[in-house]
Amino acid sequence: MAKSSVQNLDEITVNEHEGAVLALIARLQPVTRYALYKAFKELPTTSYNASKGSLYPLIGRMIDRGFAVAGGLKGPRQGEVLKLTRLGNKALSRWIVQTGPEQSFTRDPLLLRMMSLNDLKPTERIRWIADAKAAILEKRQEINSHRRSAEGPYMDIVQGIALSMIEAKLEWLDRLLIQVVNDPDQKAKST
Repeated sequence: MAKSSVQNLDEITVNEHEGAVLALIARLQPVTRYALYKAFKELPTTSYNASKGSLYPLIGRMIDRGFAVAGGLKGPRQGEVLKLTRLGNKALSRWIVQTGPEQSFTRDPLLLRMMSLNDLKPTERIRWIADAKAAILEKRQEINSHRRSAEGPYMDIVQGIALSMIEAKLEWLDRLLIQVVNDPDQKAKST
């Protein structure tokens, strides 16, 4: 068992990605790193980089900090299984109850990019809107497909919220497209 390097309560704090990993370990434990990687890949409501190259080192850091332990073998690949420690459960609880601006819908990467659209030519703006809309429609399809097999607490609510957010984004992208196409000031700036 890894010895915890945590000295005080402030060190129990985890970032969004770490909290999401702890939450998934808690839900699936005992779970191998590979099974955790697969579960992250299948979650349509997350935006975290779930590549092995980012997830596996993050899990190693969670073990080093004393939030999880790895031991025993499981599955056809005979991988070590992960479980949260008491300290990991405390970190998870602290992460769950944190609320602040970083949990706000207004921290959306699309909104940040939209504020800089004037730096693009009109044709590039329209292409950006079309690409954003295509990506969002693909995500909607993914969530709808995942809905039938989703397990976990409050998944119907989580997926309903995700779909509502998607519909709102599609609506504001439509409004943005109309404004980009019809705004003569924007056309004049690009010529």
